[in-house]
Parts: sequence; C-alpha cells; structure tokens
Amino acid sequence: MPRARGSRRPAARRPRWRRRPEERPDEILHAALQVFGERGFAHTRLDDVARRAGVSKGTLYLYYASKDALFRAVVRAVKGPVLAEGEAYVEAHQGPAREALEHLVLRMWEIMADPPQATVSRLVQSEIRHFPELARFYYEEIVLRSRRILERVLERGVAAGEFRPEQARFAARAIPAMALTLITVHGGLAAFDPSPMSREAMAAHATDLILHGVLAPAAPRTDA
Repeated sequence: MPRARGSRRPAARRPRWRRRPEERPDEILHAALQVFGERGFAHTRLDDVARRAGVSKGTLYLYYASKDALFRAVVRAVKGPVLAEGEAYVEAHQGPAREALEHLVLRMWEIMADPPQATVSRLVQSEIRHFPELARFYYEEIVLRSRRILERVLERGVAAGEFRPEQARFAARAIPAMALTLITVHGGLAAFDPSPMSREAMAAHATDLILHGVLAPAAPRTDA
C-alpha cells in the first residue's frame, strides 16, 4: 500500500547503548568472579559465565580458551593490582622497616576483607587444591609474590637490627596465614562471638602481636 503523502517512515529503534569490544574482557571477568563465587570452580560452566556477562559462549571463547584460563585471568585481575601496590610501596619506602611492616599488615587486612579478594581466597581454600595445575599457578604467581614483599621488608629490618633474624623467614609465611584465618573466621562466625572485636581492632592487635609477641617485658633487676 502506498504511503500517504507527508507521512514518514518510522525511525529504526536504536539500542540505548552498545558494548564496546574493549569492555568485554572486564565484563566477562566480573561475571566469572560472581559465578565462581556462587557455584564454586568445579560446578561453574562457561555457559553460565557467558549468560551472566551477556555474551555468547563463542564470544567468551574468543577471550578465554577454557575455564582454567578464565580462572587464571580472574585471579590476576583481582590479586595483581594489590600485589603491584605492595611492591611499589616497599620499593619507595625509606623509613624504618617496622613502619613498613605495620603498613603492610594493616593494608593486608583491608585487602583480604574486600569482597572480590575474599571470593578468590575462599575458592583457593575450598577447591583449588583439587586442581593441581591451578594450585601450582596460584602458589607461584600469588603466594610466592606476596611472600617476597614481606621478605624484603623483614630482610631490611634484620639488617638494621630491628627484627630477629631467626624469625624473619617464618614470619613472611605466618603473617598472611594469620590474617587470612582471622578474617575468614571473623567474617563467617562473628555473629556467634560473645565478645566480638571490630576488624580495625583485630588488625591493630595482630600487628602488635607480630611485633611484640605475648611475653611481658622482663622486669628490671634490682640487685646491685
């Protein structure tokens, strides 16, 4: 049927927004973190991630060839920036080693309590040990890199006479483990604690415990 004179063809409906290709990897990683957190690594399917990200499974494969590759990318995206932050801080710090250690412990506490960080840590604790190649990847790229940040500070402190040399090597392993354990227990079971402590108070006390232990200072001798 011919159009009436003066009538106009309806304008084609335009989408409100169009996803730019460079945004897709970040959107896929964000969706993957959510799905991994909800379903666990073993039960997550790439179909689930693609659906959450709003892309086809074929599009997801253009960026990440497998679920393992996607998990590695998520870990690097979540953990990489904070490790780089710690490395930059240690490189630039010129003051006492104790000051640097206090800063790193308090910052570690903040980072581990951050939801994306906590999600990755929970996945690693609960599942990744069942996937040896992913466990090796996480240990080599995240655990050892994190440990080296603390080791550099502890080594400086030993050289300056601030820290006990016999404890420095162990401390680089114990400090992250203590922080992660306390944060995990505090986050999951705090509602049942009869005398709860704030996260800030726990961080401050943990720092004091690391630096001074539990032994009271020896009383000064009074004999001549």
